[in-house]
Amino acid sequence: MDLKRFHINSKQFKTKNFKGVLSLLAGNTISKIIATIGGLFLANFYGPDNYGVYNVFLSYIYILPVLTGLRLDNVMIMQRGSKEIRNLFSGILVISFVLTLLIMTVMLLLKGFGIMSFRLPYSILVLTGIGGVLSVWNLTQNNLFTKYRLFQQISTSLVISSLFAVAFQAVFYFMGWKETGLIYGWLIGLTASFIYNVRVSKGRLRKIDIPLFKQSVRENKRIVQYSYPSDAINVVANNIMPILVLIYFSQTDVGIYSMAFKILSVPLMLLAGSVSRVYFQKAVSVNYSDKKRLYDLTLKVIYPNVLIMLVFVILLNTIGVWLLGIFLDEKWTGLGSYILALSFWIMARSAMNPIAPVVMVINKNHYSLIFNIYLLLVNFVALYLGVLKGDFLYCIWVFSFLSGAGYLALLAMVLTELKKNAKRQ
Repeated sequence: MDLKRFHINSKQFKTKNFKGVLSLLAGNTISKIIATIGGLFLANFYGPDNYGVYNVFLSYIYILPVLTGLRLDNVMIMQRGSKEIRNLFSGILVISFVLTLLIMTVMLLLKGFGIMSFRLPYSILVLTGIGGVLSVWNLTQNNLFTKYRLFQQISTSLVISSLFAVAFQAVFYFMGWKETGLIYGWLIGLTASFIYNVRVSKGRLRKIDIPLFKQSVRENKRIVQYSYPSDAINVVANNIMPILVLIYFSQTDVGIYSMAFKILSVPLMLLAGSVSRVYFQKAVSVNYSDKKRLYDLTLKVIYPNVLIMLVFVILLNTIGVWLLGIFLDEKWTGLGSYILALSFWIMARSAMNPIAPVVMVINKNHYSLIFNIYLLLVNFVALYLGVLKGDFLYCIWVFSFLSGAGYLALLAMVLTELKKNAKRQ
């Protein structure tokens, strides 16, 4: 194998990859500012009850794309041939649509026969399926753009989604659609982003070569074997809490918890979403040529991310909580307590999230699988203890401590493995 083919020198990294980070960071920053500021105003208007239902809807949406995409988008990024990449891209779009249709049919039948209510009406469940399809297609398109280093296009897509979502959520509120306005507005933003992505990826769709598709998956079967179940469990673990809380506690509890979760997560998602894509692409190439550089690169990604998040968490728990108390009305009482409870969780997560793809690169996907099973169990343990004490805030403290400890343990395991690989070279 010609290792020069995969080698990217430091100057290239500082230009192409660094510009990619800046482009994604700019797009993420603008879109998050729009979504956060607009979302705070709109959440205050709609109230924690409606905001809680909206976040339960989003929880289902966030889960569906990972379940239906089978994480084949990661296989697509690992491919080096243009023909294989386009073939996987086309195949993922078809597979995700079929699986989403199947899942939604089962959910509707379960609700129809009274086996599960899902705490959502039929109309919202149908919209969940539509949003799930659009989400997985957008995710696949963005990973395709990552492969071809079309970072500016990803950035533009994020901004379009946030602009349209916030604008139409405001319109629907003033139209009096208080129960569904947030959901409809979000779907319009997602659709606008999807249309833009389709225009960019036009020409990359092709008739699916099934034997070639199978070969591509077979060559990266460990991703499907370990990464898919791991990521599926992870997305369920990270998004199941609002769904479960709605069963045992009130819509207001869901709304206030979701607001605290979102405020804390914004800078982390901004940083991780910008850095991890470029880091993944860089880590794949560096791992072929210089494993010591991979260890050093990983540390350089972790340190600034943790420092930025530490400053943010301190400011949020002091000045930020005071400002939120002025801005939000009395219906959001207790928000500061939820923010404080979740602070340990967000700090632990900030060290691991940006470098999460390295687990696939070093072929240790079972680490993530074990961790995500643990994280899912943490949700149930925390909820059980919270219900037992009749105190949802207690549930959040337990969740934050146990999940944060899990993230730190996973980080230690990954860094130990990277150091071992560097010494073996």
